[in-house]
Amino acid sequence: MTHLTGYWMNWLLPWLLLPALALATPQPPLTLISHELPPFTHTSNGKLGGLAVQLVQEVQQEMGVHYPIKIYPLKRALALTRVEPGFALFVILRTPHRESQFKWVGPLFPNRVVIYQTRGSKPLTDLAQLRKLPRVGVLLGNADDELLTREGYTNLVRCQTIEDAIELLVLGKIDAFPMGDQIMPAILAKMKFSPRSVVNSGLLLQENWLYIVFSKSEDDAVIARWQAAVDKVRARHPQATPAPLHP
Repeated sequence: MTHLTGYWMNWLLPWLLLPALALATPQPPLTLISHELPPFTHTSNGKLGGLAVQLVQEVQQEMGVHYPIKIYPLKRALALTRVEPGFALFVILRTPHRESQFKWVGPLFPNRVVIYQTRGSKPLTDLAQLRKLPRVGVLLGNADDELLTREGYTNLVRCQTIEDAIELLVLGKIDAFPMGDQIMPAILAKMKFSPRSVVNSGLLLQENWLYIVFSKSEDDAVIARWQAAVDKVRARHPQATPAPLHP
């Protein structure tokens, strides 16, 4: 190879490689995060599982991507997703108060939040009575905490984890705790408590669908791609999402 030929090859090589490099460019990084919420997400012996985890993994297969899922405390997960690009959080209750804080993909599952009481306590017959109880447990930062705080409740006991709250409820150290009626039985089973350890008052606090949320700065094309994949996966499993609610 002459000196001149070598010169032109050195000059052309980066340009010849550009198409290949463009094809190999990885997708923008995305961190999928969730929080402990059986039966939708849970960890057991270091392994992550649950209905929502299975659904999100199938959605990723539909899209041809694979992002690992990390478990964070709910309050931290919400804060990260609100302010940082590159995060997607599931499962989150869609409420009017949260509507403008995120970009939403779903719906995934319906969720009815009812009031549970300590066994042997006087049954609640009206939500107005909730305000008069000495101690109402809530999970720190969740939709029930947000709702009751906005409504001026001064008797809230904020718990770091659902397990902490349920243990307090079973021991009679709080008087009531709002929780999804699909979620409470799963957590009681995980904690090896009898289903009769607490009482479902039948009083509905709120109901809505659970979603995946992205930060407001996320590209709309990314949101559209995830939404299309979720729609396809849910269409394959209509029995997985009974529909007492409208999205």
